[in-house]
Amino acid sequence: MIEFDKIYNMDCLEGMKRIPDGSVDLVVTSPPYNIGIDYGTYKDDLPWDEYYQWCEQWLSQCYRVLKKDGRIAVNHYLSLGTSEFRTSPISELNGIMNRIGFKHHSIAVWPDITLANKTAWGSYMSASSPYINSPYEGILIDYKDQWNKAEKGESDISKDMFISLTRGRWDVKTETNGLTKCNFSVGFAYRCLSLLSYVGDTVLDPFMGSATTAIACIRTKRHFVGFELNEEYYKKACERIEREKQQLTLF
Repeated sequence: MIEFDKIYNMDCLEGMKRIPDGSVDLVVTSPPYNIGIDYGTYKDDLPWDEYYQWCEQWLSQCYRVLKKDGRIAVNHYLSLGTSEFRTSPISELNGIMNRIGFKHHSIAVWPDITLANKTAWGSYMSASSPYINSPYEGILIDYKDQWNKAEKGESDISKDMFISLTRGRWDVKTETNGLTKCNFSVGFAYRCLSLLSYVGDTVLDPFMGSATTAIACIRTKRHFVGFELNEEYYKKACERIEREKQQLTLF
């Protein structure tokens, strides 16, 4: 059986099968984007139909382990591709999640500085085949059975952050720490935890990477569980978690 407040060096599909039904309050994750990043242990350039089939598998496990009032926040591109073929991952994932049983709540967006200055125009100064850049990423927010929390808990979000996040455009900085080939910031995870969960809730990240979600959980007094397939990333994640715990004991 999987224990909470730990991460595991294993495939998330195998790991999540060991999590009991209805035991998680919130899922926060940013899955591989399927854009050819070399993770060392995962093929990140699947045909898109295969990629979305794989997403349906891990999202189905997320649905199973969530409580009835559980929520999920998935970060992905709004739109990507070439002039010849484009896809909208957020839209596709939303459709997949609806088929699984998730109910849709909203999509928040944040500006990705790595995409903002792309200069691919397609047919320059012509309506022939212009390329329209999409310099935002989206946070798809869905829930299992009910949006309202079944029981009242302790919220730790500030007034200003609550107002800012509920407006749907999040001020998240692109992570550049270089711990993995593709990082998302502790600030992103912190915002999800603060807005969508209570202190003491249990949070799952199927793609833990360098432990970003776990670090945010430790800082906000949430429990966490997650998986990372790459052994090098897993070791870095464990080291970060231990450093974070040691820093907390100093105060």
